[in-house]
Amino acid sequence: MERTISSAFVALLPTHKIILVSGPKNTGKITFIETALSINKNKYQKIELGEERIREEINKLSLAELLWLSNQNAHMLLCDCEHLVLLQEFLDEVLNGKVNASIMLTASTPPKIEEELLEALAYQGAHFYLPPPTFYEYTIETSLPIESKGIDQRLIYGNYHPLDTQKIVKEEGLNETINKIVEANFSASNRINKSAVLLRTIQVLANHIGQPISYNQIATFIGVDNETIERYISLLCQSHVLYRLSPYSTDKKYELKKTNIFIFLDNGIRNASINNFNDLLMRMDIDALWMNWLIAERIKWNKMNMVMAEYFFWRSHTRQQVDFIECNAKGIQGYKFKYNKKKPLKKPPLFQNHYPDIPVHTVNTGTYFSFLSKR
Repeated sequence: MERTISSAFVALLPTHKIILVSGPKNTGKITFIETALSINKNKYQKIELGEERIREEINKLSLAELLWLSNQNAHMLLCDCEHLVLLQEFLDEVLNGKVNASIMLTASTPPKIEEELLEALAYQGAHFYLPPPTFYEYTIETSLPIESKGIDQRLIYGNYHPLDTQKIVKEEGLNETINKIVEANFSASNRINKSAVLLRTIQVLANHIGQPISYNQIATFIGVDNETIERYISLLCQSHVLYRLSPYSTDKKYELKKTNIFIFLDNGIRNASINNFNDLLMRMDIDALWMNWLIAERIKWNKMNMVMAEYFFWRSHTRQQVDFIECNAKGIQGYKFKYNKKKPLKKPPLFQNHYPDIPVHTVNTGTYFSFLSKR
């Protein structure tokens, strides 16, 4: 499958010394870069820092030895660069002209790169985001009618696999990804002491998708302190497992202000974490799955197209709600989600009174595609 970012990535290869591709575990970041490098038969060396034995050997090298190694080919691919101890020092020398090669980096968790450099890469368009294939990309690969018929599967198994993949393969793959996510964050450097607590945090959030929830509530469910929960959730967001929606508020009367909604990057990851792959006919969480899938797809679409946006939800203490609010350069739009297109949704009266200039749209199975592909 050709990814949305492919052409932009290939265009940067001849001119940029450092290119970073970040994204969740198991989304094919390495394969994506190797495919791009092969287009013009670029020679490169690949270092798999995700493999413990290789990581240990590479981290024994001095900076001078690392620089020598990087100059042996026109391109160097550092996979899982977050594991390279001398990463920042090495990149400084690359920028100082000590390295002739172009450096390709992949990361599934935040690499130890100075904020200024990350901002520079983003400004130059050299920091790419690669999630699991999006619905839009699948429609280009197959067709919109085929993918539309498979939406129910997407709500259950997410986007990591094509529709025609066997269910057992999907389930095994998603469970493997969950294990890798926990393993990647389970380290002394991240101050994660108990992998069971991290997994339990994921499960509590999975059981509350689409619902405002506070850190204190999550901590109470699990039996740990608030600081631990905030740290664990921050790592899950940085590792591309979750997106956090803050409450939209301008201190108007009755607005909810102190909770968040957590959206899973992928419905399959959510369902795997609670071991629930039941068909939609057997579920009570269809609207929550619909909401999660749509918001995740919209955020991924924006990030892959480098659209800067902020995301919120709105709730009142009188139980009125707007599921999703997107703020970008073109303005502010509100959305309510309902899987069943036969049930019309109205703009909440209190929201309309507080924010008459913010339109609220209904997104159901008959209107979703324009929402997912709106630029």
